[in-house]
Order: sequence, then C-alpha cells, then structure tokens
Amino acid sequence: MMYTAEKKNTDILIVGGGLTGLRAAVAALERGRKVTVLSKGPRCSAGVIGFNAAVGASDSRERYCRDILESGQGLSQPELAGLLAEKSNEQVGYLEEKGLCFDRKQDGSYDLLTPLGCSAPRLVHKGTVTGAEEEKIFLGEIERMGGELMTDAYVLDLISDGDTVYGAMAVIGGRLTRIVSNAVIMAAGGGGGLYPITVYPRGICGDSYAIAARAGAELTDMEFVQFEPCCLTKPEKLCGKGISTTLLNAGGRLLNARGESFLSRYFDGTSKMQKDRLSRAIFSEAKACGAPCLYDLRDVPEEEIRAHCLFYRELMQAGMDPKTTLLPVMPAAHTFLGGIKVDGGLRSNLKRLYAAGENLGGLHGANRIGGCAGAETVTFGAAAGESAAGVNELSEAELSHAEELAEALAEGYSAPKESRPEEVEALLASLRETVGKDLSLVRDERGLLEASDIFERLNEAAEAIGAADTKELVNLTSLKNMLLTAKLIAKASLERKESRGVFYRSDYPEKNPAWNKSIVLKMR
Repeated sequence: MMYTAEKKNTDILIVGGGLTGLRAAVAALERGRKVTVLSKGPRCSAGVIGFNAAVGASDSRERYCRDILESGQGLSQPELAGLLAEKSNEQVGYLEEKGLCFDRKQDGSYDLLTPLGCSAPRLVHKGTVTGAEEEKIFLGEIERMGGELMTDAYVLDLISDGDTVYGAMAVIGGRLTRIVSNAVIMAAGGGGGLYPITVYPRGICGDSYAIAARAGAELTDMEFVQFEPCCLTKPEKLCGKGISTTLLNAGGRLLNARGESFLSRYFDGTSKMQKDRLSRAIFSEAKACGAPCLYDLRDVPEEEIRAHCLFYRELMQAGMDPKTTLLPVMPAAHTFLGGIKVDGGLRSNLKRLYAAGENLGGLHGANRIGGCAGAETVTFGAAAGESAAGVNELSEAELSHAEELAEALAEGYSAPKESRPEEVEALLASLRETVGKDLSLVRDERGLLEASDIFERLNEAAEAIGAADTKELVNLTSLKNMLLTAKLIAKASLERKESRGVFYRSDYPEKNPAWNKSIVLKMR
C-alpha cells in the first residue's frame, strides 16, 4: 500500500498521554506554546496513589536525594536525583493551587506514607485516587488553554537525521500523519507489556524506547527492570494485579506448586525481605516446578485481606475466595528503570528531543524507592515542558529538511511486501515467551545469547512482512519496536557482568565495583 501522510505542525509534540505527558503539556502551554499530545491508549498512570515530596517535619530535600542515590547503588545520576528532590515540593504547592486537597492529619500536617526505601514519611496522597485527581486537573488546564489531545494515536518513528529531531510520523485515527514540531517530549511510559505478566496495560510495551533509539537517542540502564513480587496469573481480567506482601506478616504463606513453603530457603525472616529478592525467590520456585507459586491467605483475617487487596470484590466475583482458594501468583514486570539518557534540562543527545517519566533513564540506577514513580510524572513532566518551551523555532531550511525526512519514512512504509497479520501475532507471542524466559528476574549468558538469536530471527521474519492498511502497519511496527527494545535489554544485560539491585545474573551473582558505571547504548 502506498501511504501519503497528512501534514500537521505544532510547537511542542508530546508522545504519551499519561500524567507525565499531560503535566508537560500544561507547563508548555503556560509558557505560550502550541502543544499537541498524542495518546496511544488508556492513560494508565492515573492509577498513581501519590508521590514523594520532602514536606514532612522529619524530612529534607537532602535526605530525599540521599535515599534515591543509595537505592541506585552508585548508578543514579546525582543531577537528576537532586532535581527530583528539589522540585517535587513545588508540585505539591502547584496541585493544591489547582484544587487538589491532599490528605492531612488533624493538626493540619500532611498525612504522609512511608514507601519502601524511604527513610522518612514522604508520600503525599489523596486517598488512593491521587493520580485520577491529577489527571482531572491537567486535562482541565489543557482544555482551558487550548492544548490539543489526540487519542488513538500511534507514533511510528521520530523524524530525525541522527542529530536533530523534527517531529514524528504517526497513525492518528487510522490516517498516516506527519507532525513537524520545534521539540518532541517522549513521555510514553515503560515496557511492562513486553513481558507475559505485567502490572501495566498491554499497550505499555516499550515501543517508545525503540522509537527513540532508532532516531539516534542514547539509552542508559536498560538492563534494570523492576518486578512486583506477588501478582495474579488468573483470572485473565485480573492477571498482573498485585497482592500486598504485607499479608505475609498477617498469617499469609507462599507455597510452590508442590505445596511446599519455601521462603525459609531464601530468607531468615520476613522482616528482611526486599521486593527484588522476594521476586527472584518466587520466580526460581515457579521455574523449578514448572507452574506459578501459590499465595495462601486462608489463615489471614478477612478484614486484613480486604484492607490490602483493592480488587477483593473482583476476586470473589471470579469465584476465587482468598479464604478458601490458593491464589496463583508470579512476579510481574513493573517499572523500567532505564530509558533515554538526559541532562538536567531533560534534554537527550539529540537536539530538540526531551524525555520524562518512565521514558527517562539515569534517575533510579539499579533500584527504585517507592513513591518516586509518581514524583517523576509531575516533577519531570513539568521540567520537560518548561525546558522544551524555550527551544528556538525551526528555520525554513529546517522545515524543508523535515519534509524530506518525512517523505523518506512514508516511502519506507510503502515498500511492497505481502501482508501476513496472523504471522505478526505469532511472532509477538514468541517474543513475549522469550522475554519471559530469558529477560526476567534471573538471567545468564546462555539464556541472553539464545534470546538475542531468537530476536534476530523474529526481526528478519518481521522485516519480510508488509501491511495492507494502517492498522496492520501499526501492529507490525509495534512488533518491530518491541523486538528492538528486547534486543537492547539483552545487549545491556550481556554487557553487565555482575548482579546489582533489581538486576541479577546467576553466572555473576555478586556485585562488582568494576561495574559501578552505567551502560549507554546508541544505534546510530
């Protein structure tokens, strides 16, 4: 099929309609820029329950920054950690000005929670609906200031010459569209959808990393993927939903598929558990038994289960009463700690390309403290929008150059190849199976090399397939992007010959000071 792209221009193009992208849009609009936001699907970050800010009496920005750096085990970029710790307080004030009423105690102080890894109470929140309230505010501000939010929009490629980004090629509402912009902000979330089980919607599948890499952006720390330990494997509609590990201290037990309690083989006691180690223990037992582990909550008081399981009602409706049923669980892919390498202004190595939220790499290093994912969305979203708003407008020569680059991309999409949509689905299934087996919590050289070979074969097969329409083009491009992201994870994992934080190699099980450095990948 021959594709002709519709043409569109904007000042700031934002890829991703979650909280990060929406906050970036508001910041750029407040500075008088014309803004277009492209949203592929559901804005899943609305599920954020709160975010870290050093607003407590026992806390400080210095302490907050220190927690981030210690959690990152020598790989967190101090400039980014300092920026987050310094600026997140401002976002608390900003949101309150816009009408968000964070929970407070009777004395008027914030009712702060203490996320995992934080040395002080730090998480500001409004019940469990903080993200939804933030989203409502940002959408209202975007509408008020005349911003453009386009849904059903899939970005195929950035318009790039390997030095500068000039916009993006996208399929919007089924039509190929060329959008030229003064700046692009990548804010399209993580890559959990690469894995068989994830806490994220399937559409959050890491394609944004591949899009940026193919354009020439540097990526950092791609080997570090954080997993949530106890997530349901069924029923399908609840797959990936996490059950709190707090219930292990209330009478809950973890069993392998043979019915054996196994935590004592990995820990001296539940008080010493960390999410990464617990996730590896569950993964190892499931792999040894060939089936998911089982969460036994039969001895846990019902009120405790209700308090720590937000989908209790859905479980009961599915016929899985936790008081009578052993719940099948596995670790589920959660946060990608790596991403596009940026400086303190959220600028990538490519001119006019910025990154924020989970698309940004370098903040977390080898591990992430709880509550920072929510802080990233509003703090770095605002910072990226402010930074991008200051970029110069494209010259006439640059606009002409952008058109030539866009035409070349459209010609590439039109290459005559046979449409085979059923093969695309089969290749995608093979990709997820390989990622789940070899790029999960426990990795080794043999598995990583095998996975890399499989990814190459799958990519060769994908490159031989064509698309009969834009729907097929999106599905095919998504597959290619996911394959590239998986290859980048495998490459970084092979290079890092140690174990650190959430990254574990069974053939290099110890932390090695020689690897106190980030792995940076660049394609062109």
